[in-house]
Amino acid sequence: MFDKITLGISKVASFLEKVVKYAAMAVLVVLLCAIFFQVVRRVITGKSYTEIEELSIVMAAWLGFLTLAYAARKRVHVRIDVFASKLPLSVQRLLDILVSGVTLYASLELVRYGWALAQKKVQVPLAILPINAGWWYIAFPIGMAFTSFFLFEHILQEIKTLRDEKKGSAMEGLA
Repeated sequence: MFDKITLGISKVASFLEKVVKYAAMAVLVVLLCAIFFQVVRRVITGKSYTEIEELSIVMAAWLGFLTLAYAARKRVHVRIDVFASKLPLSVQRLLDILVSGVTLYASLELVRYGWALAQKKVQVPLAILPINAGWWYIAFPIGMAFTSFFLFEHILQEIKTLRDEKKGSAMEGLA
């Protein structure tokens, strides 16, 4: 049963990884085009659009939280493995589960905090753009929700790997 649940969650995580990746790429392309246009306009006319500057800030927030989630999924974030690499493999896995669990708790708290912050800002208009600040702040809980899900999936995979290793060593002991 645990294996089926883990497999199902892994499939959902793989799908969400693609969603996050393509959303981040789309935001990055639009952000780069907007900034390029802004630079060209400033060089040619000496003036810039404040709307593009405000839009760039909103898009940078979205990009930051989406790439954070993607880094958590790919496990490419900064980790210090000098100490852990000297431990036995099963202890390394347990330590990884512990660190991921603490990080998961923190990311869930950030989802809660980000949601509360976005709710407060939903009625506040941005200075220039004709949208409210909620569109800026909602990137926080959405990005952290993706991060939380990816961390949860990683923890389940590590538990499954530990369980499978334990089964394997028990089978070797019987043979």
